[in-house]
Amino acid sequence: MHRIWSVGALAIVLVAGSRSPAAADDAATLSAKVDGAITGAASYRIAVLGPGVSLDILAVGQDRVRILSTLGGVASESVVVGTSMYYRGADGVWQSYAIPPVKRTRKNRLYMGAADTPLRPLPDRTESDTTWGAFSSQAQGNTQLNGSMECTYDKATYRPRACTIVVLGVSAPLRVTYDRWNDPANTIEAPAGVAPPTPAPAATAAPH
Repeated sequence: MHRIWSVGALAIVLVAGSRSPAAADDAATLSAKVDGAITGAASYRIAVLGPGVSLDILAVGQDRVRILSTLGGVASESVVVGTSMYYRGADGVWQSYAIPPVKRTRKNRLYMGAADTPLRPLPDRTESDTTWGAFSSQAQGNTQLNGSMECTYDKATYRPRACTIVVLGVSAPLRVTYDRWNDPANTIEAPAGVAPPTPAPAATAAPH
C-alpha cells in the first residue's frame, strides 16, 4: 500500500483582501487561480499525515524539492535539484540519479491532485472566526488509485491551506497542510560531498 506515496515519483511530480464567495468562481477560474498561487510562490511546505505515512515536503522554485518521509516506520530523504535527484534510505548512504526535465507543467498542482482535472467550488467554511474558501477535486495516488479531496484555501491569495484526501484501498484519510509560503528560510541544496549523477535523459511530458 505504501507505493501510493512513492517518494521518487512524488519528487519528480513536484518538480513542479476580501473577495466574493468561492462559489462566484467557476471551476475553470478557481482552478487557474489556485494553480497560479502555487506556481507563483517562491517556496512552500506540505505536511502529509496518514495511515503508516508521514511526509514533510519543501518546494523551492520550480526545480528544487526536499522530501523527508517515514513509511511504515522507515525513514528516508529525497532531494531534487534541477535534473538531479539524491536519495538516502535508512542506511544513511546517499545515491544520485538523473531525472528528465519536465517538458510541460501539468494543471492541478495539488499534492495527489489528479493531473489536469478542475477544482469544484464549495461553500465557504468558517474556522475560529476566519472564513476560508473551499473546493473539491479528484485525487490520485502514484499507483493510479482513484480518490477525492476537499480543501480550504486563503480567499485573498488563493493559496491552498488544508486538504482531506480519501483514496480507495487506504484505511483512513490523508491530512495535508500547506504552510511556510515564501519563507526566506526555505532553502534546498544538493547534499555536500555527493557526486552528481550522469546527465539526465531527454525531456518528457510531465508525469501524472
